[in-house]
Formats: sequence, structure tokens, C-alpha cells
Amino acid sequence: MRKLIWLLLFLSISSLLYSQELPDVSITESFNKTSLSKVIRILKNKYDVKIAYDDALVTGITVSGQFKDQSISAFLNEILPSRGIDYQVLNGKIILTPGQVNIDLNTPSLFDLTVFGTIQDGQTGEMLPNALIRVAGENKGTVSNKDGFFTLSQVPTDTSTIEITYLGYKKNTVKLDPTKTKKTLRISMSENIVDLAEFTVVDFRSDNTIQYGEEISQISIDPKSLTSLPSLGELDIFRSLQLLPGISGTDETSSALSIRNSPSSQNLVLLDGFTIYRLDHFFGIFSAINPDAVRDIQVYKGGFGPKYGGRISGVVDITGKSGNFNKPQYSFGINLMSARMSVDAPINEGKGAVHFSTRRAFTDIIRSSLFKKLYKNYRENSNQLNEQSGENSLRPNFHFYDFNLKSTYNLSNRDIASFSMYWGRDELDTDFDQIRTRGNTITTENTEENGQWANLGIGAIWSRNWSKNYYSTFQVAYSGHNFDYLFQSTDRDENGQVTRDYSADRLNELTDLQINYKNELKFKERHSLDFGANISSISTINDVTIDEQIQQPTGDREQSGSIIAFYASDEIRITKKFNLNVGFRHNTTGLTDKNYFGRRLGLSYQLTPSLKLKLSNGQYYQLARQVLYDDPRSNLQDGWNLANDTMFDALSSEHIIGGLNYAKNGFMVDLEYYRKDVSGLVEFTVSHMAKPNMPKDTQPLVTVSDGEDKIRGLDVLIQKKIGPYHGWLSYTHSKSRSVYSNINGGQELPSRLDQRHEAKFVHILEFEKFNFSASFIYGSGKPFFKPELNFIRNNSGAIINYEILNLNKSVERLPAYHRLDVSAALKFENEEARGEFGISILNTYNHENIQSRRLNINAIERAINNGEEPSQLYRNIVLLDFTPSIFLNLFF
Repeated sequence: MRKLIWLLLFLSISSLLYSQELPDVSITESFNKTSLSKVIRILKNKYDVKIAYDDALVTGITVSGQFKDQSISAFLNEILPSRGIDYQVLNGKIILTPGQVNIDLNTPSLFDLTVFGTIQDGQTGEMLPNALIRVAGENKGTVSNKDGFFTLSQVPTDTSTIEITYLGYKKNTVKLDPTKTKKTLRISMSENIVDLAEFTVVDFRSDNTIQYGEEISQISIDPKSLTSLPSLGELDIFRSLQLLPGISGTDETSSALSIRNSPSSQNLVLLDGFTIYRLDHFFGIFSAINPDAVRDIQVYKGGFGPKYGGRISGVVDITGKSGNFNKPQYSFGINLMSARMSVDAPINEGKGAVHFSTRRAFTDIIRSSLFKKLYKNYRENSNQLNEQSGENSLRPNFHFYDFNLKSTYNLSNRDIASFSMYWGRDELDTDFDQIRTRGNTITTENTEENGQWANLGIGAIWSRNWSKNYYSTFQVAYSGHNFDYLFQSTDRDENGQVTRDYSADRLNELTDLQINYKNELKFKERHSLDFGANISSISTINDVTIDEQIQQPTGDREQSGSIIAFYASDEIRITKKFNLNVGFRHNTTGLTDKNYFGRRLGLSYQLTPSLKLKLSNGQYYQLARQVLYDDPRSNLQDGWNLANDTMFDALSSEHIIGGLNYAKNGFMVDLEYYRKDVSGLVEFTVSHMAKPNMPKDTQPLVTVSDGEDKIRGLDVLIQKKIGPYHGWLSYTHSKSRSVYSNINGGQELPSRLDQRHEAKFVHILEFEKFNFSASFIYGSGKPFFKPELNFIRNNSGAIINYEILNLNKSVERLPAYHRLDVSAALKFENEEARGEFGISILNTYNHENIQSRRLNINAIERAINNGEEPSQLYRNIVLLDFTPSIFLNLFF
């Protein structure tokens, strides 16, 4: 009896709490694919119906139909059950709950929905950044972020098919499952494997080596596809980028990046979010970045968005490898100059992974013929050492090394933490004597050259996926660079008396500590917001000494200050074909008394499924910049300086870019016209004036000039992939003009990087057992600036001294540049390892390419002794001749 009383009491309370009494209202509405969330708002505001629900439950659901004088219960019963939603009434409030429904996997139940998930390597478990995700049959899509996360909005139905492509991987297709639409998708990608029995043409642009991204002038590069390109023994990241249109490639001894006629110091180079300030090893022969440490490369030749700042020309954004989350992997490589190795391993049963790679030149131990050739080329290109012979000039104590370390850990399903570090260093130590005989005179020349230059980068990142629409990243990063160089050459006669003494000393140090906070927000399905902040504390040290005279035109030896930047951009999907991107970046700094506001604007229109039109405009500012030293007598390298109120303002540029992209059946054509106006340039021009009453001696005179560049050009890329072949033709036509206040009286001259025509042909054949590649580069002659040379004579007409008046220049064009490079590699594999052994040949037909010309200082100084003007005042700076190299790469 007691149990019955308790049961009746429970039922009576339940009936009170879960009363099904609904408001007495009459619904009269018309809906046409109206979102359920909007329908609920109408019920709340217009009919005063109280409804509680979870946003995820109603996302992507639409309502259509005519409703007249329907009760609230009839209305809800008609629109909710078929969509898998039930409801209850609690104290007069309607509670929406998940319902039971039998779903046909081929019949859509949700429309215009948002899909989210992650993209990862199916073999290693590593997240893949910048993968392209789109609905099958549509060109517009989205890309995964640095941690492989993506959000794809406006997916037509919950039975649509999603296509995922990533350079170097097979295209993956995923058909949505209506029972799992609300869940996070985890999509695995498999690497491309050459199949000799199936030479098919793939109808999608990303199967090529080069893919143009969603933003204007953005190019994605597959590092693995570039490994077969000709090189000096290993893949060179920056030298491979020089094969793209708009990036100068007519200098095989320079791994710096000249993007659209601007020097490499005007480009932002990032590795896992921290800045790399020096891009080369071995005086420009090798890139600073080990290719074994690279997962993804994004290149922006201009018009880049506001999330990137601090540079005015281009961006190279490199994502390092995270490691293998599933099992350990190892690699080893060796060539005629260096050796390298890498390790990838999981942490804590696959919750994390670590990558470590290192390389070292063994040129201080074994001096191969390739090293001797490269070092001799550097010596002969120097104005400090020339006309030398003998083995002494080829026996420097020189080597370089670097290492990369990256660790990634999944703290939870929403949180990822990573730590990345890079360290690279070059060391040069040369000290030798050389005996010279000139007529009856015997002199001893002592040469001392010491140099150390290094990069250090450290970054720690925490990323969190707050929801399917909001992602944020917090980073602390440190970048450091130092360059310390001393050159001294002394001539002594038979009595030990100094007859000539020259020295140049250069010290440049930079430290940069940054805090970055970045956010990605999808808003109302048509808006993709990027916003964040950057705080940078930066300092530099500069010393320049020529012939023991301090040359410090910048005023302060040490500079330091802070830069605070805020940025935001909104990608607005106006229609399915038309996209608008607007944004800004605002910099405030203690370095100057100014603030710097730069706008961003981008437009894209998908005219047809294969043809896309694009337009961009932006303003850019750079507060840390390199200042050019133009000294005809020395090799003083440019150094990093900071903008200030006393010497020079920030660099600034404005970009206008327009073009089109056509892609179909493995064939792609991309054209871009660009205009770039640069102001705030500064050049330190060094003249050498004769000292009064001191024959055979000169003193340097430094003049500071302000300048500006006007750059116009057209980039063309034609790319084709068919079966085992993929290749491209790139062409750039450009014109770059400069004006400097104190050079030639402020007249307009060609800029130093002005090159009217440059064409590159690249061909790659990838087979199962071997690969072959060839590249041909042609470039019209670059300008050569001849300073005015004044010989001083005595009363009898004999030359007793000279002056170099470097502010007065005449312009000549160098001969056209061209070379053919080839490479071939044999692949092998067994159960334990795989690898490749090959050969690369640069400048196959041994063409003499001239990089520049320089004053023949030795000939001029001999003229003073002989009293006659030399027949050849200038000598050619010749680039590499026929240069073979072999390599071996092993993977375990």
C-alpha cells in the first residue's frame, strides 16, 4: 500500500513538472529554406513562445512550407520529427531534444550546413596544413590551418561528397553520413605513389607540383616533388623557389630570394612562426633551412593579408615537420660537401611526436673538388682577394652546421602544444702568407679573414579549437641573428716595411622577441574573420670600420624599441562565385613618433569552373630593414637597422595586383600583372678620396641617400602534369626604376635588380625506379653601375693616386644569363630501407655567366707604381661553370 502511494505521488509531481500545456497561439507564416534558428526567433518574438535548445541541434536545418492558423503543437509536430528533433514542455517552456529517426543515408535531411574536422597524414598521423577542402564539383572551398583543422561552410546537404587535396598526396573523397554530420571529421591522406601501369591525367590542379592558393599571388609548393630537381647534392628550398615566376633565378650562387625586383631583406621568412633573418650558408651557396625539416611551404609574392606584417615585398611561410605519431622513422643523406640525418618518433603512445634533423659541412676536414671550386668562386668574386693562385688560397678552415627540433603534443581533443627550435651557424678562419714578385720587387702579402654568422629561432605555441567556428593560437617566439666579420690584408717589402694595408670590420646583431595571438572565426557562414595582435621587442647593434675608420652613418651604434600591431580581415562570400576580402594592419611603435596603418583589399570571381579572376591592393610597412652599403673596394654586407626619427623612416610600399587563373585536366595557366611602389629606401654610398700630400693612399667618404623604387611587371606560369611527367614554364617581364637623392643628381636609373626578361623551363620525370629532371634558365642582362674613376697625376703626367667618385655612375647592361641543369637518381628499396643515389650537373654546357663587374683594384694600384693607366679597369664576376655533384639519401 505504501509503494502505491509513493507511485501516485511521483506521477502527480511528474505531471505537474512536465505539463504538456502549450501556449494558445495560432501560427500563420510562410517559409522558404528558412533556417530553423530563425524560425525559432520568430516564434519567440512574434508569438511569445518560450523555447530552449542547443545551437548544435538546429545548425544546418531549414524549414519550407505554408502554415495558416496552425496551433503550436501542430506546427512543431510538422517541422521537427522528420529532422530528428523531439520536444517536451517544462513549466510552459518548450525544450527541444534529439529525437529518434530512421535516416536514409542517400536522402538528405540537413541543408546548407557547416562541416568541420582535421586533415592528417595517414601513415605518420601528422596534421597537414594548407590542405584544400571543397564540395565535389565546386571550385570554392577552404584550407586547413597550421594544425590541420578546417571549417567548411555552406555545404549543400548532409549527403554531399567532400574532396580533399594536398600537394604530394592522393586526392581523397569523403561522402558525408547524415548520422555523423555533427561530429568532427578526421580525414587521412595517402602519399602519391608512381604506378607505371596507369598513366592517367588527373582533373585537379593540386596534383601539380605548384598550386595557386585561395589568396592572390599565393603559391603552395610540395617539397617532396622538388627533391629530384638539380642541386648541389641536396634539395635546396630557396633555390627551388627561384624557379617560380617573379622570383629571380639568374644567380646560382645566391640562395637569397629576390621577389618581384625587391631584395630578400624585404621578404618575411617564417619557420613555425618565428622569423629567419639570414637565409643562407656558405656565402649564399646553400639555403639556411634544412629540407628534411620542412612539411609545407606557402609563398606570397605580394598582396598578402594582414596576418603577415613587418615586410613590404613577399612572404615565405614554412611549416616544419611535427614527427611521426605512429612509429619511429630515420633518414640519412650525404653529398660532396655535407652530411645530414633526421629522426621522427612518437611520444606517449602517439599522443605526441618529435622531429629532429641536423646537417654539417665537413669542408674543414675533407676539402672535395666541389668545395674547392665553390670557395675559389667566392674568392674570385671578392674585391678583397683577387688574382691569387696556389693552394694556399684554397685552404680555409670553413664549415657550417644547423639543427631543427620540433615537438608536438595533443593535450586534448581541442588543445595542441608545440615547441620548435632552429640553430644554424657558419664559421670561417683563414690566415696565410703569399709571396708576390713584381719586377725586381718582392713583397709578402698576409691575408687574415675571420667570420661567424648565425641564426637562432625558438617558438612555443598553444592552439585551441574552441568550437567548430572558432580557433585561436598563442605563441611566444624569439629570433636572433649575428654577423661578425673581419678582413685584413697587409703587404710588406723585403725589409718588413708595410707598403699597403687594408682592413674591413663588420658587426651586426639583431634580437627579436615576439608574442603573437591569432584567431580564426567563422561567422554567419558567409564571413571568415582573421584577427589578432603582435608585440615585438627588437634591438640591433651595428659596427662598420674601414681602414680603422669608424663608419656609422646611422648615428646610434645600438638601437632598440617595441612594435605593437593589431590586425583584422574578413573574407566575405558575396555569392558562390564572388569573394571579397577586406582588412587592415595597424602598427604603433616607440622607434618613431608615427603610427602606420595599412589597408588590405582582395577580390576574386570564379567566372567559370576553370577560370578565376583576381584583384588585390594593399599598403605595407617595414620598421626593421637592411641598409645597402655600396663600396667598390670592399665586400661589406648589408646590416639590419631599425627605423628612427633621426636618420630614416619606415620602408613603405603599395601593391596593385590583377590576374587570372585557368586550370583544367592537369593543365594550368596563371597570369598576374603587378605594380609595386616602394619608398623610404636608404643607401650608404662609399667613395674613396685621395688624401692630400699622401700619394698612394685614399680615405673612405660615406654619403647617405634617400630613394624610392617603381616596379612594374607581368608573371606567367604554364604548368602541365600527365602520367609520370610534370613540368612548367614560367616567364616574367618587368621594369624597375630607382631614384636616389644624391646619386647622379637625383636622376632616375634602373634599379639594381632590374631585369626585363626571365624565363624558366622545368621538366620532371618520376618513375618507380628512377627519376630525371632538367631546368633551363634564361635572363636578360642586369644593370651594371660604373663609378667615376679619377686618376691623379704629377707634373710629369705619371699616375700617383686615384679617387673613386661613387655618387656619379654610368649604367651598362651585362650579357644575358642562361644555363641548363640536369639531374638523375636511381631509387632502391627493400624491407628494411629505401633510398636513392644520383648525380646533378649545374651549367651542363659550361656557359660563362657574369654576375657583375668590379673595379680591378690590384691593376689600379699597380698603375700607381708604374705611372700608367691600366688597360682593364674592371673585371668580370663569373658564376659557376660546369659543376657536377653526387648524392646518397637513405630512409629507414
